[in-house]
Amino acid sequence: MGKVSLWAVDKYRNLKMKCGKPPVSAERIRICRRLHPREEPEEYLRRLDGGLFALAGGVLLTGCLLCLAVLWLRQQPERVDWLKRPDYGEPETAYELEVQKGKEAPLSVEVLVEERIYTEEEAEEALEAAYKEVLKSMLGENESIGHVTKALSLPEKALGGRVLADWRSKTPELFDDWGELKKLPGELLEEGETGFYELTLVCGEYSREYEIELTVCPPEQTEEEVFLERIKKEIEEKLETQKEAVRIELPDQYDGEPLTWYEESETGGGIWLFGIPVLCCVLLILREKQKEKKKLQGRETEMLLDYPEFVSKFTVLLQAGLAARNVWERMVKEYEERRKQGEKPRYVYEEMRITWNQMKNGMYESRAYGEFGRRCGIHAYMKFGALLEQNLKQGTTGLVLRLREEAEAAFEERKNLARRLSEEAETKLMLPMFMMLFMVLTVIMVPAFLSF
Repeated sequence: MGKVSLWAVDKYRNLKMKCGKPPVSAERIRICRRLHPREEPEEYLRRLDGGLFALAGGVLLTGCLLCLAVLWLRQQPERVDWLKRPDYGEPETAYELEVQKGKEAPLSVEVLVEERIYTEEEAEEALEAAYKEVLKSMLGENESIGHVTKALSLPEKALGGRVLADWRSKTPELFDDWGELKKLPGELLEEGETGFYELTLVCGEYSREYEIELTVCPPEQTEEEVFLERIKKEIEEKLETQKEAVRIELPDQYDGEPLTWYEESETGGGIWLFGIPVLCCVLLILREKQKEKKKLQGRETEMLLDYPEFVSKFTVLLQAGLAARNVWERMVKEYEERRKQGEKPRYVYEEMRITWNQMKNGMYESRAYGEFGRRCGIHAYMKFGALLEQNLKQGTTGLVLRLREEAEAAFEERKNLARRLSEEAETKLMLPMFMMLFMVLTVIMVPAFLSF
């Protein structure tokens, strides 16, 4: 993937050159030189773009393969020679078809197929089979119709919807038309109580009525089941007697113990197949941009903090009688020695090293100092480079005095910068401080409210 990504980057750069544009923008080269002085900008950006392209390509490829797998699983249209009519009780079926005459283009056709009608013999058989099915399915969690202890499950349809069922309780004081028991377990006789349902089964134009006898017995309930049933009964009574009320108060006690109520929450979500890999690629690019921005801010802060020491050291060496070029060479060599001992790179000295290499390669000293300030991109360094450049053109008179004044101003600016960074750190700490305050208040106030 690495070679492929580098090949793609090279092709893209060649395309830009053919269009009359530079392969890499000057702004990116400038930023790269600031952040990575030891690297060759175009080659470093080539590797960076190649890595980002490989990462984004991997994300896109994985997402596209996943989407293709989903699309591949979808069924393709099949040739049909007949249409299935819905059975009785089923809704009409709409078929979206395509018809092709010879080699002409296919045309779309929508066909609605209604349900099938039963004959009298088929209806009688269906009603008898539906009655047997209903006798089993109506029991729900009960053992038999002779020993009913829980709510019934009265089906409204049978035989897959071909037969409709209508229920009516003939003993509403025992159970209602929907199979719910009306009496609590403690209100039932130990030997059970008998109740009746009137069942009407309908199959097309034919119907039949049945009377079903059931015996409701008190169940063997656990303590939790008795608790929930009594609470539910109490709430239902309040709902029935307080129909005009805006608020219905929930029970607050049960057998002398307090009750606390909560409302269940629902969660949901979804997945965007094609959107996720594209979004990931965008976030990767934005993350790289954000990292680059933070590096630039860190570079500027570091160079501003190093500037007072840099100017002060340069001034001291000038006062010792060294020429500006010799001072520059000495500071670069001292930095190289510190780097060999494990000191981390410093941006200002990396820029000095580049300037020194330019002077060794034949660049005019004044031009090298000017480019040093422009590469740093900070007003203080640009002013310093201009002072050295002016010194070479107009002489050394007053250079040390101006550099000393610049050093004093730099130390004052460093104090202001340190104060500003401290204020920013304090601002960032405000959020965790408020979070801790909220937690403390919660620990104090919640028990106080619960005690009422």
